[in-house]
Amino acid sequence: MTAQTRITSQQAAEHEAAANAMRRALMAAVDAAERVPGGERVIGEALCAMLDTVGGGAPRYDAFGNVREDAAFWADVATPLELESYAAAALGRIGRTTFADRACKRLFNALWRSFTEAERQTFLQRANKGG
Repeated sequence: MTAQTRITSQQAAEHEAAANAMRRALMAAVDAAERVPGGERVIGEALCAMLDTVGGGAPRYDAFGNVREDAAFWADVATPLELESYAAAALGRIGRTTFADRACKRLFNALWRSFTEAERQTFLQRANKGG
């Protein structure tokens, strides 16, 4: 084993140990929040503040840019909550807008591809119940 390999292995082990320590501390904080009056609010505020720090923020708009490329970049850096919130809001807005059939089909296709085979089968079974 080379000196560089030992250093890299040691750094990886240190990073894993630090990540485990953070997980334990977060779990302890959540446990404590359940026992302290108002603790859930406090831990909720702290978690929201952290998500704001690491989240992608709002998608940027560049009138002369590539909208799909920009959206893909934003989605890569967005938190799960941001992804769900913007997607749900966009789908709701689409329902109230004159929208090209091909665009709706592209959206449905993207959702369909995100499902596992088992999820697709479950969806089809539920969709076919009423005929």
